[in-house]
Amino acid sequence: MKYMAELIPEISPLALSILALLDARAMHPYEMASTMRDRHYDEFVRLNFGSLYHTVDALERDGWIAPVEREKEGRRPERTIYRFTDSGRRLLRQVVGEIVSQPRREYPEFAAGLMHLHHLGAAAASEHLKQRIDALGAKAQKLTGIMNELREEGVSRLALIELEHKIAMLEAERTWVRKIEREVIDGKLEWKVGRDPDYERLRKRHGAGTH
Repeated sequence: MKYMAELIPEISPLALSILALLDARAMHPYEMASTMRDRHYDEFVRLNFGSLYHTVDALERDGWIAPVEREKEGRRPERTIYRFTDSGRRLLRQVVGEIVSQPRREYPEFAAGLMHLHHLGAAAASEHLKQRIDALGAKAQKLTGIMNELREEGVSRLALIELEHKIAMLEAERTWVRKIEREVIDGKLEWKVGRDPDYERLRKRHGAGTH
């Protein structure tokens, strides 16, 4: 299984979203972008027309999508409508299965900030964490409102499962950040950086090459 997984090409979240849209019906790039915005895909992928058209070209070049027809309305530029290919459909299923089943190493900016939190000082760190708590709450509230509106319009829960996950992650992070901010204020989080005296012993026990 691992060998098979390694054969699956790396594709971007935007490319994956394009493939998913074309699994439903053929579309031209402008319609793809409009549909993604209507479904709030821009909460999860970097969406702009330049990257969209570049990604569509790459998917066509690799044979995962193919042009069906070209349409022209008035003075608007000619639009190419694309469809899924059989290889594109297989790729979509393979990539989604791999992403869902196998955790991947990611590099979130917040984790990088936490690594260097001590540079702020306890008081400043607490203030910044409070700002993050408020921002996370506002974001979760906004997405919950969007999700509820879409549900009222008849959109199924499965079609909105990524929004539900996003909200759950925001709320979980908010709970954790609130806990850390409280520990900073109460002095429970030791405000110093350095290695434990037994670091060398621990390093030898777990192996220098452990990640």
